[in-house]
Formats: sequence, C-alpha cells, structure tokens
Amino acid sequence: MFRTFSTTRRQSARLQSARSTVASLALALALTGGLAIGSIAVTSDAAQAQRNRGNSASQNSRGFAQAYQPVAAMVQPETANFEGARAALPGLIAAIENEHDRMAAGNLVLNVANHFSDPVMQRQGLEMMLQSGLVAPEQVGQFHWFVGSLAFQAEDYGAARTAMQAAIDAGFSDPTVDLVGLIAETFSRQDNSRGAFDYVMGQQRTAEAAGGTLPENTLLSVLQDTYDNEMGAQAIEVAGTLLSHYPTQRNWENSLRIVNQLYELEPAARVDLFRLMRLNDAIVDRSEYVRYIEDLDPRLMSNEVETVLAHGLAAGVFTQTDPYYVEVKGIADTRAPGDRNGADRMVAEARSGDAIDAQGAGDVLYSLGEFAQAEEMYRLALTKGADANLANTRIGIAQAEQHNYAGALESFGQVTGNRAPVARMWIAYCQHQLAGA
Repeated sequence: MFRTFSTTRRQSARLQSARSTVASLALALALTGGLAIGSIAVTSDAAQAQRNRGNSASQNSRGFAQAYQPVAAMVQPETANFEGARAALPGLIAAIENEHDRMAAGNLVLNVANHFSDPVMQRQGLEMMLQSGLVAPEQVGQFHWFVGSLAFQAEDYGAARTAMQAAIDAGFSDPTVDLVGLIAETFSRQDNSRGAFDYVMGQQRTAEAAGGTLPENTLLSVLQDTYDNEMGAQAIEVAGTLLSHYPTQRNWENSLRIVNQLYELEPAARVDLFRLMRLNDAIVDRSEYVRYIEDLDPRLMSNEVETVLAHGLAAGVFTQTDPYYVEVKGIADTRAPGDRNGADRMVAEARSGDAIDAQGAGDVLYSLGEFAQAEEMYRLALTKGADANLANTRIGIAQAEQHNYAGALESFGQVTGNRAPVARMWIAYCQHQLAGA
C-alpha cells in the first residue's frame, strides 16, 4: 500500500533520545559524590541529601558496612581497582540487610558500571536504588527514565514501558524526550499496534482534560502505525484528534488521503470527502482531481465540475491546453447554463416528487453554490425517506458552507455506517473553524 507519509525521521529522533540518554549515563553516585546525568547535575544540597538518605553509616547494618568499605576504596581515584570492585559486588549485594544497605550498594554498582560503560550493571544499580525507596523525591522520575531507557535499549520492552510510565507518574519531563511516544513504541516493537493506539489516545484524553494535548509528532507516529496496519477506525480517530489540535496543511493532506485509501468509499461518499479536501487545498495529485471530476460527472454536476477544474488550473495540475481539461470543460460549460436556468423547475419538482427528486435538486443547488436552498432540499429528501446517512452528510456540508458549524456538527454526528469516516473528517474541520471563530 502506498504510504501517505513517513515518520522515519520522527522515530529516529525519538529513539536517539533514548540512546543518547543511555550513552550519557555518566552517573557519579559514589559515596562521596553527587548525581550527574549527562548535563544535569544535582546541587550540592541535593547531593548531600542523597548521601544522607542512602549512605549514613549509622543506618547501614554492621555486616554490610564491613563488606562495603573495601569495595568503596577500590573506586577512589588514589586506590582505583575497578576490576576488583566489579568482582566484589556480588558479595556486597549478598550482605544487604536493610534499605539503606540497598541504596548504598546500588550507588556503588552504578559507579562501577559507569566506569565500564556497562548498561546491564547501570540498570541494576539504578533499580536497586529505586527499590530502596531512598532516592531523593525530585530524582525519582529521572531515575525511572534512565531505567526505562536502558531497558528499551536491551529490547526489554515490557520493563521499559513500566519504568517510563513510572517516570511520567513521578512528574519527570524533558523537552527533548517524548516519553509517551517511546512507550507507544514499546507496544509497536512487540507487534501490538492496538496497544500503542489505546495508550496514546488514553494519554491524549488525559492531556485534553488538563487543557493540553500531546506533541504533534506523537500523534503523527500513532497515525502512521494505524495506517500501516490498516486499522481504519483507529486511524480516523487519531486523524480527527490530530486535526483538532494541529490543523496544518500537511496534516489535512495526510489525514484525508488516509481516509481515501483505507476505506472503499462509494463515489457519492468519495465526492463528499473530495469536497472537504478541496476546502483545505488537500488535493495535490492529478489522479485525485480526475477521480473527483469523474465521481461528480460533468453531465450531472457541471457547475461544481467547473469549480474543480478552476481549482486544478490554479494549482498547476491542469493547463488550458491539457486534452482532458479541454474535453471536460467543454462538457461542463455546455451543461452548466441549463442547470442554472432549470434550478427553479427542479425545486418545484422536488416538492411534489419523491426523495430522489429532492436529493437531486439539493445536489444541483449545491453545485450552484446555493447552499441554503441545497440544505432545504436535503432536509426535504430526508422527510421523503432518503438515506439518512447520505442526507445528513450533505445537510452538514451545506451548513458548513454557510459557516453554520455548530449545526453542521449536529448533522454530522448523526451519520453512521460507511459514511462515518467522511463525517468524522468534516467534524474535525467544523471543530477547527469554531475554535478559530
């Protein structure tokens, strides 16, 4: 399947944030030092508090203290023997009797691990310190983030997910780190795209409840994932959310194309999607213009076809000497005056006729840009037994064209079945218009 867009760069940047964090784990957590992670350092007061929490000799067990001292000496610059310290760590860990012992041992394990750039030991040391419950509160989230990064790099995705969520819950944040996106990636790495979708959208609802939203790249990545896995309903939900918060030209193009590609829309529904694409300048390919025109049929909707041709000409998709353009314009130009002149007759026939007559009159009036009259005819068609999903879609579109976005939202909200994806995109458009009003 043709990929509408690529998130390779976004995914690379996200994964690089995990790699760079792991690479920068220069954590000097020896008994006499403070905490430094990459460019982040604990202040002297915080370092002292950390030492007081985990390294007070009066709170360590006697047996552990005896095992600890010779190993600690091996990591001091003047008596450094890191190979010996590494060999002695299992015995030191075995001597742990209380949580203060565990904190000090984890500190020392981490110090040795940093010397050898050993990610397995780094994770072990960090986890021991967290397990002790003695990590300074302001550092707990950051510690969980580093554990999650190390687990991610080890492809231990379940553990990475748990640790990263703990980091979020502890209030950790960093503008260079997309924790929600990384957690979603752990699901995807385990071939659980539905899990990634559920997690991201749950976090999005939480963010919206607090008056915010997730980063655009996070939503784009899960949109790509749902598209790649042909998860149509989920892709529509993500696309609608994306457009509500980040209604950029590129996002409109991608989202509307995804609907067009994931769903086998019948021509009439596809026309309604193309109408929204045209409003948002999201038709960029010649093939899309041609499909739009063919779905309309220049013999039936000549005035709208003229509008589409003009749009394509302005976009540089057609030229005035283009054989296709010349042929279609000739048909539309011949038919258009008749539709304009016969509009009143069609309305009269619609009032006395059946649902098909009313629907047809609404379509012609819409083509002429007479949106209020078109809405009236679509409502008449609905009372005469027209397909409710078709009628409500076009009532909503006619209302949107009149800038009655609140009314349009109500109409689109009644659309179900195969037309629901198209209605959902129109809902996103109306919500955006209302937000900008």
